[in-house]
Amino acid sequence: MAARLVFALACAAALLAGCASRGQPGSPGAGPLASGNSVPAGIVVSPPGSAAPTSAGAEAPDLASAAASVPRPKPKPINRCAANTAAQLVMVSVRTQHAWMCAKTKRVYDSAVTTGMSGNDTSTPTGTFHIQAKDTNTVLTLNTGAQYDVKYWIPFNAPLYGFHDSAWQHFPYGSTEYRTHGSHGCIHMPLRAMAFLYRWADIGAVVRIRA
Repeated sequence: MAARLVFALACAAALLAGCASRGQPGSPGAGPLASGNSVPAGIVVSPPGSAAPTSAGAEAPDLASAAASVPRPKPKPINRCAANTAAQLVMVSVRTQHAWMCAKTKRVYDSAVTTGMSGNDTSTPTGTFHIQAKDTNTVLTLNTGAQYDVKYWIPFNAPLYGFHDSAWQHFPYGSTEYRTHGSHGCIHMPLRAMAFLYRWADIGAVVRIRA
């Protein structure tokens, strides 16, 4: 009888211990809802104040690419008149097929041009000259007898060389085609540029032509 009573008390004690274990959150026997703070599988909960987790495939921002995409400021154009001391200067570059008009150090106008064809008798002369005259609506006659009507004629090395418009020219001003289809030594300018040069330049203005 005593043995049976001891066995019954032992069973009761074991039963109470199992119930207490299942009721304690975090204990080995606690079920998924025992604590009341369970979360679905696959969700990671970070403690308050900690950094948010990142996925394994996340990458840091590409700062180099972001910097490269920022537009850079355009460089300032070169002032071709910066070293000029003359009151009026017409500067011509045969290499770049361009002309600049300077009032001392200030550029007042610039334009693409066409100079003489490559050759001993057709190349535009280089050096320093001066505007000798200004004329409008005249006819230019070459040594070959060919004649050309021009609206503006401004010689700097008369009677052979000067600035004038060229309505007959079939390729763009500034083109490298001048070497084979350029002038006979004169400097061709677009009509608008010639009109400006005629109004702006005084007789005696400096003309500087560089190869």
